[in-house]
Amino acid sequence: MDRPDHPWIPVGVDGIAAELGVSENTVIAWRRRSAKEWVSVEKFPDPAGKISGRDWWWLLDVLEWAEKTGRKKPAGE
Repeated sequence: MDRPDHPWIPVGVDGIAAELGVSENTVIAWRRRSAKEWVSVEKFPDPAGKISGRDWWWLLDVLEWAEKTGRKKPAGE
């Protein structure tokens, strides 16, 4: 669970949405959809933990997933 410095930043759904330029509902939909067995897209990363009952992830894990699945917008867009 221990992670080194940046970019190992813990984020929630709101932070993921802000980083990827989408709504929080979009992030929730990605999680829900990728959990389905019939979906052929790489699964959304599992949460690294919970804070006050809410899931959180390491930002780099989510950014790597977004890049692999074409959800990360190229810089400058």
